[in-house]
Amino acid sequence: LFSSIDSGLEGIIGKSLWGFIKNVLGLGAKPQKTAEEDLAELQALKGAGGVKKMKGGEVPESSIVDRKAAYFIQQGLMYAVNPMVHLARYLRGTEKYVRSAVVYLQDPPKWAADYKMEQHIEVLGKPYPEGFGLTKARIKEAMFRAGKDGESATVGGGGSGSGAGEGEDKPEFTGEEDAELKELQEKLAAKGGGKTALPAVATQKYQGSQGSIVKRLQKELIRMQSNGNFAVELVEESIFEWYVTIEGAKGSFYEGEKFKLRFHFDHTYPMSPPEVTFVVKVPGWAAPEVGTKSASGECPSQAKGGAWPESWGMRKHHCPIHPHIYTNGHICLSIIYDDWSPALGVEAVCHSMVSMLSSAKEKNPPADNEMHVDSGATSARKVTGWDFHDNEA
Repeated sequence: LFSSIDSGLEGIIGKSLWGFIKNVLGLGAKPQKTAEEDLAELQALKGAGGVKKMKGGEVPESSIVDRKAAYFIQQGLMYAVNPMVHLARYLRGTEKYVRSAVVYLQDPPKWAADYKMEQHIEVLGKPYPEGFGLTKARIKEAMFRAGKDGESATVGGGGSGSGAGEGEDKPEFTGEEDAELKELQEKLAAKGGGKTALPAVATQKYQGSQGSIVKRLQKELIRMQSNGNFAVELVEESIFEWYVTIEGAKGSFYEGEKFKLRFHFDHTYPMSPPEVTFVVKVPGWAAPEVGTKSASGECPSQAKGGAWPESWGMRKHHCPIHPHIYTNGHICLSIIYDDWSPALGVEAVCHSMVSMLSSAKEKNPPADNEMHVDSGATSARKVTGWDFHDNEA
């Protein structure tokens, strides 16, 4: 009788929801093994020395601590006691994957035993089966619950300052060539690459705590140099600070104009996006002619013969005049905030910027430009409430 009722309710309510209700009511499936059988299986998995047997070797058994209750309380009482929150997490499998990530962080498998925290974070964010496929918010949750939130590599945040992060090793290059990077450079050069000059640090060996991040940036730099689509320069020879020059496409409002994008990378890259802004005043560039009907063209960001009407404001800057670009360099573009993916990179962002400029229906600053600029927000990543309209540029 119970089996019939069970099957009927499962068909009406759904397998996942009915399974959740059964677990809450204590009506879950009966164990298929006796306690003695479970104990025997556990003892078989463990050796006589009380260690987990893992392929390739043995690691000491650890006691997994999960600060789940503390995490939910930290989110607020209404969040912690809301049954819909827990139901949604159960149905989506969120709790299952976060719990697996907590176990992974506290007791990494043999192949990840020597990983630094930023490498563990990368594994948590990689899509299944290479990783756990967690979002940034769930990675933060897993790290908190595993008691790893106080370690040097954290997820999200980041602002101004060096890419290495306060209190961490600064970039240290040995001056020796990295064989893997040199091989990549030569391989691309053989295909006709190497169209622009390459900074010396692009192929040098690096020693420091940010090794995986630096290697990723070096490879991106080499590929961009090979493609020659955008000119890249390192700010004060820092691998964590780039200037990239983009040009307006032919036939667009920005034809004949050049702009510089500033990329700032921190220790969360590429799990989190870099901070991307337009350089407001480019060193060495002439100031634009503000309030003119026919510019001389001396300023690279101002096309020769172009006008600068008073409706654009009288601030002198080198940013594009665009509805989604503020005169303090901030950019309203979803892929450098909410829609960022580690699969993207610097060149993809640059192409998106050119595309956004090309699709502009008018050449005017944002309607709320003065209010946004005068608010004093210094870091674009700390600005909240972006209202993205990328498809309406």
